[in-house]
Amino acid sequence: MTVPKGLETFLKIDPDIMHGTVCFVGTRIPVTVFLDNLAEGMGMDEFLTEYPTISKEQAEAVLRWENNALRQAAGLQLVG
Repeated sequence: MTVPKGLETFLKIDPDIMHGTVCFVGTRIPVTVFLDNLAEGMGMDEFLTEYPTISKEQAEAVLRWENNALRQAAGLQLVG
């Protein structure tokens, strides 16, 4: 497992933190916690309030990457 290109400053994999799960840099919070909470209807502001060690910049970078990954899979134009 590797951190997606472009997210290296926002996400980290460390076998000593959460068994090597992809986490936000400087935290023990897996990126899946963020994505799962959003999928269940939690807003980003609420998430950031619940997890104050994650910055808005980190969260937005993950969402941009996810958006482009979906667009690429669907053959759509990528966004900057």
